[in-house]
Parts: sequence; structure tokens; C-alpha cells
Amino acid sequence: MELVTAGRAEALEGRGLNTSYRLAVGGRTFSVKVHCAERSSDAEFRRIRCVDAALRGTAWYPPVGDIGFHAAERPRLVVVRPYAPGEPSDDARRHIAQVVEVLADLAARAGSVTAGEDLVGDYASPWLSGAEGERALVAPLLTGEWRPLARAMDDHLDESRAAASRLTRPDGLVVHHGDLHGRNLIGGGSRPLTVIDWDEAGLSRRPADAGKALWLSCRLGRGDFVLDPRALRRFLTLSHARLGVPYASAGDLARLGALWFLPRHGHVTLLGRRDTGLGPWYLDWVARFWARYRRNTDLIAATAAALGA
Repeated sequence: MELVTAGRAEALEGRGLNTSYRLAVGGRTFSVKVHCAERSSDAEFRRIRCVDAALRGTAWYPPVGDIGFHAAERPRLVVVRPYAPGEPSDDARRHIAQVVEVLADLAARAGSVTAGEDLVGDYASPWLSGAEGERALVAPLLTGEWRPLARAMDDHLDESRAAASRLTRPDGLVVHHGDLHGRNLIGGGSRPLTVIDWDEAGLSRRPADAGKALWLSCRLGRGDFVLDPRALRRFLTLSHARLGVPYASAGDLARLGALWFLPRHGHVTLLGRRDTGLGPWYLDWVARFWARYRRNTDLIAATAAALGA
């Protein structure tokens, strides 16, 4: 971390809460992830260590080389891994088969995991345990031009929570990446495939990775949320074959994934602290998701019905 603060590392582009760097030392290149102070907790430390123990030896997983907290005042969690060279693809549809195979591997690896309940959770968890509180907190941010986003939340929150509950399995623990899609799959270098960005890794009792991946892998392009019918058909077919997702559950899987696109006050606030332009950018981004939501869910229902016929 001293090398990062001394300006020896290259900051990498990103709009998340955490900051990524590329650092060359002794002829080797490392990825350094510096978590924001507000998310740098002991639980976060233990979640990453737990996932690392479960996934070490997996061909596509970059193992943790070092992990710890930097600075005494408002310490930040720092995670060092091997750097994966290569450029992510702008078309996530090209990597649907790889994403589904990674999902299958994550589910299989959970059998060896022993962890406390404080390490189990995903983006759906806050909405299942405290939806009214989360909705009330974010309400002051959803005024003016963001009122349609507030209406979308009110229209779809209950059905999404119900879907998440139906897909929750008390005995169905899986390793959770948290942001699995084509742009976080890197090809080349010493590994044929590397899955990057493990900031949100942990454990889940529902197919939260698959629900989010449906939306991020099947859209026509970045920055928009018009689903590609062919990509959607491929995703649902492979998810049925490799993950055992019934075609009749495709709608619930999509509704579960939609919970990730609900703005939370804490997330928007922390984005604004990193960069004042990130909060409005994020709200506009998720607003576009919800503006197309009903048409997309109609397509998902029709595609799943045709596949299951």
C-alpha cells in the first residue's frame, strides 16, 4: 500500500466504491484493490478469506496473495492478487457459456465451506430483511427527475422480494462472486480465463449471481438494457442444463436479479463521496433499467415458455 500511496501504481478505471490499481514489483504485476473505508470491516475481510479458501486451485480464480488493513485511522481493506492481463470484451453476450460454467463451479465449490451466518448474504439480503427502511432512506434522493425511478421501485419491489424468497434455499449455500458478467472475464496471460473483481464476494443461499448475470449478459450493449432474444435464449438454455434452473423459474430469476438495480441510500451516498458525478450517473443508469423492465420481463416469460413447451 505504501507503493500505491507513493504513486508507484497505476489507477485503473472504475465507477465502483472501491479503487483498483496495477502494480509492478520485482518483475511481477499485481492487482491491488483498496476498499472504501466504510466497507472495510472484519466481516468483509473474513468473507474474502472464506471465498479464497473455497476457490483456490480453480483454473479461473486469481488467489489472494496478501490481504490486510492499511492505516490506523479509518483503515481500508487492501487485497492483492495476481494481475490478469488482457482487455474485457464490450459484448458480454459472447461469454454467456463461460459465465454459466463459472456459476456451476461456484455452486460445486460451496460444499467444502463452513462459515457463520454473518458471512452469508448478497444484494437481495437488505431488501428481504428491511425493505421498508431501505425504501424510506432512499426516498429523499428520488425526487424531481428521479420520480419515475421511485414509482418503479414501488411497483416492483414486492414482486421482486417474493421471487427472492421463493428462490432462497436454507441448505443451498453457494459461493457468490457478486458481479459476474462478461466484462469481468479476462482471457489471455498465464490462464486461459481469469474472473476478476471479487469485491462483493461471499456466500449466498439463492442464485443471486445468476439473476444478476441474466440482465448483464443478455443485453444488446453496455449502458442499455434492451435484452437480446438470442442471448436470452442461450442463457436460459445453459442455465437449465448446467445449473438446473427450471424454465418455469426464469421469471423469478429475473425478478431476483432486478433487486440489484434498486438504488440504496448508502450506495448512492458513498458513490457521491468518491466523485460528485457518480451519484447522478448511477441513478440515471438504473432508471434506464427500470424504464425497460416490463418489456424485458415479457420477453423473458415468452422465451421461457417456448423453451419449456
